[in-house]
Amino acid sequence: MKHAAWLLLVGALLLGGCQQPAKPAASPSTSTSTVRKAPAKRAQAKKAAAKKSSAAAKTPVAATIVSQLHQSGHQSLVYAPLGDSLSVGLFADSRQSRFTSLFAASLGQAVGKPVTEKGVAVVGKTAANLGVPSIATIVSQQPDIVTIEFGTNDAVGGASDTVLTAFRQDLVTIVNQLQQQTHAQLILMTTWSPANGQYIASDQAFDTQIKAVGRQYRVPVADLRTIWQGNASVTGPAGQTLPDFAQWGTRDTFHPNQRGHQAIADLLMKIVRQPQ
Repeated sequence: MKHAAWLLLVGALLLGGCQQPAKPAASPSTSTSTVRKAPAKRAQAKKAAAKKSSAAAKTPVAATIVSQLHQSGHQSLVYAPLGDSLSVGLFADSRQSRFTSLFAASLGQAVGKPVTEKGVAVVGKTAANLGVPSIATIVSQQPDIVTIEFGTNDAVGGASDTVLTAFRQDLVTIVNQLQQQTHAQLILMTTWSPANGQYIASDQAFDTQIKAVGRQYRVPVADLRTIWQGNASVTGPAGQTLPDFAQWGTRDTFHPNQRGHQAIADLLMKIVRQPQ
């Protein structure tokens, strides 16, 4: 019996030694990290998108003159053109269809507020004999927007250094004083000339001064040359009598006709819609 029991014990030990040890269970951390990779990537993507959206929200949108006038606290606006015969309206079909009136109407529609046209404009005048002396009048009108249109008559006296320096100083005085004494948006306008370019050399010299003042004081410039140069359709035909402007003679081939006035108004509207 003892011998048999001993044999059974030895057999059991031998069988136990032949069995392979059980493999340890896979580490829970390995499978968990694999599963968590996707949510982590999604979280990072959301964070990056939120950061990008926040940065975009902080980036300022360039304001336009239209947007600034729309956001102003005024329920209605005042437009004050300051200039010579172009601003008077020669030779549109009527006063109601001159560029200043067309611009006022279009601006009112764009801003969503009524626009009253005031200003100071006299045939044949210059920056020196009308512009500077009229600063106080323009200020008293409490304008929201002013167009400054000089140079065409100023150029009649030639384009010497002395004349150009004086013109620029007058223009600087007008712009500087209006910026200091009003909250108005200002727009400078270059000279108007016949399509045949008979005054082009002198006009270019004055236009250069106007654009330089615009850059110096950050005032947009309406370049009328883009309308009249080589384009005879924006003046004439000569000899037509226009009741609203009959006191200054008949329509000529120098001043803008109705097409010319519409083009000027369109150019001004383009400027007020551009980011400043």
